[in-house]
Amino acid sequence: MFHAIGNYFHDRRGTLSKAVGYVGGAYMVGRYISERLEDVRKSILQERAAQENLRRRFEQNQQDASFTVMALLPTLGGHILQGMDVEGVTQELQSYSSKTPRARIEFQHPTAPSESSVTSSVDAARSPGQDGRSDNGSASVTSSVDAVSTPDMSASSASWVDQFSLGSSQVSAVSPAAAREASDCGSSAAVDLSDSMLTTSSASSSSAAAPSASANILAVLSPTTKSKAELWREVKILTFTRTLTVIYSITLLTLFTHIQLNVLGRSKYIQSMIQQERDERLREQLQYSTSVYSLFWDDKSFEDPETDELEDAENISEETERKYLTLSWWILHVGWKDVGERVRRGVEEVFEGVSLKTKLSAADLHRLINDVRRRVEYEVTFEGKERRINFMSTLLPPTPETLQHVLTQGGIPSWLAMSPDSTFDSFLVETRNYITSGSFERVLEVCLDHAAEELFHGVERNVFGTTTDTDDVLLGDQEPRERLAGMLPGLARWCHIALEGLPNELVDGLAELREVSALSAIIYTSYEDRFR
Repeated sequence: MFHAIGNYFHDRRGTLSKAVGYVGGAYMVGRYISERLEDVRKSILQERAAQENLRRRFEQNQQDASFTVMALLPTLGGHILQGMDVEGVTQELQSYSSKTPRARIEFQHPTAPSESSVTSSVDAARSPGQDGRSDNGSASVTSSVDAVSTPDMSASSASWVDQFSLGSSQVSAVSPAAAREASDCGSSAAVDLSDSMLTTSSASSSSAAAPSASANILAVLSPTTKSKAELWREVKILTFTRTLTVIYSITLLTLFTHIQLNVLGRSKYIQSMIQQERDERLREQLQYSTSVYSLFWDDKSFEDPETDELEDAENISEETERKYLTLSWWILHVGWKDVGERVRRGVEEVFEGVSLKTKLSAADLHRLINDVRRRVEYEVTFEGKERRINFMSTLLPPTPETLQHVLTQGGIPSWLAMSPDSTFDSFLVETRNYITSGSFERVLEVCLDHAAEELFHGVERNVFGTTTDTDDVLLGDQEPRERLAGMLPGLARWCHIALEGLPNELVDGLAELREVSALSAIIYTSYEDRFR
C-alpha cells in the first residue's frame, strides 16, 4: 500500500511541485501584503497621533496666549487709565461748574506742559486726592446720558457734570473755605508736577530762587485759570483719545503675545519631537545590546550626530525664554504712549471742529472714528502717497540700548541682559520679520476693524439704545441722534469695560478671529526649513 502511494506521488511529482510552489508563493505574497498593510496601518495611526498631538499643542498654545493677555491687561489698563484720566478732568469741570460764589482757581507752574503730549496734558488737569479710579470717578462712567439732552449748552454741560458728583446736596453745600482748600490742593499738585522740571533746571535759576522765599511763593501761586470751554474740550479730546488708545493697545498686545507664544511653542514642539526620535533610537540600541552584535560594536555607533546638533540648536533655556517674554514690557510701559500720541493728534484734527452740541448718529460717529484711524494707521511719504505703518516702535524697542533697558526693567539681571544669546537674537529677528510682513498687516487691519465694531456695538447699546428725547425718536428712516457730549460718558465707561471686564469680550473676540488663528498657524508650523 505504501509502495502504491509512493508511486502515485512519484508519477505526479511535477504537478505536486507546481501546486506546492503556487501555495507557497501565495502564502508568501499574502504574508508580505499583510505585513505591508500592518505597516501602513501603524504609520496612519502614528500620523493621526502626531496630528492630534500637534493640534492639541496648538490649541493649548492659543489658550495660553489669551490667558497671558488677560494677565498683562491690568498693567496696561492701569497705565492708560492713570495717564489719560478722563474722570480727573471731569472732576475739574465739576468743581468749576459747582454752585459756589466764586469759580475754582487752579494753581499751576507757569510753564505748562504741551497739549500735544497725552500724558502731560492729562497730568496738568489732575490734582492729588482726585484719582480717576475713585468712587466718585467710578460713578461717572455709569451715569445716564439722559441729562445731557437739554437745548441749552450750559445746561447740558451742568446736567452731565452733575452725574459725576456725589449728590446735588453736596455740590450745593460747597463753601468758600472748601474752594480755598481745593485751590491749595491744586497748588500742591502744581509743585509736584513741576518737580521734574525744577530738578533739570540750571544751577543759576536754582540759586536765584533760593534766597527769597516770597519769590518762590509768588512763582508757585501765580494762577492760571482754565475756562469751562477749555475743560469741556479737554474732556472731549481725552475721552476719544483714551478710547482709541485702548483699542490699539489691546489689539497690538494680543497680536504680539500670539507671536511670542507661537514662536516659543513651535520651538518646544520641535524639541519634543527630536527627543522622541532620540528615545526611539535608544530603544533600538537596547534591542541590539542583547544580541551578539553588541559585543563587536559600540552602542554610540547608532547615534546620529546631525540630530544631536539639531537638538542642541532647538534647546531653549529658561533664561532665553524669560528674556524673550520680557519684551512685552515695552508696549505695557512705553509703546502705548507712542500709540496715544498718534491717536491724540488724529483726534484733535478730526474732532476739533465738532461741537459738543452737535447731534450725531451712529453712522456719523463711525465715519469720524474711521477718519481718526486713517490718520493713525497711515503716514504720508515724501512722494505724497499714503503708507501703512507697522507699529514696530510700539511693539519692540528700536535700539540695542533700549533693548537692554527693557530687559533690565523687566527683572533680567544686567549680566544676563548683556550676555550674548544667539537663540534670543534669532527669536528677536524672527519677530521683527513677522511684524513687518504682509500677513501681520492684514491681520492687524482685521483685528482693528473687529475692535472698532465692538466699540460701536457698545455705543449703540449704551448711548443710542437708551435715549428718551422726543426729538431723537425715529421718524421713518431717520436714524437716532445724540449730542456729542452725551456720548462721552458711554465712551468712558466702555474703556473701563474693555480693560477691566471679566470675561473680556474684546480679548476673547480677537483671539477667536480666523485671521489670528491663521497667523498663529503660520508661525507655529514654520519649521520645515529646519529639517532640510
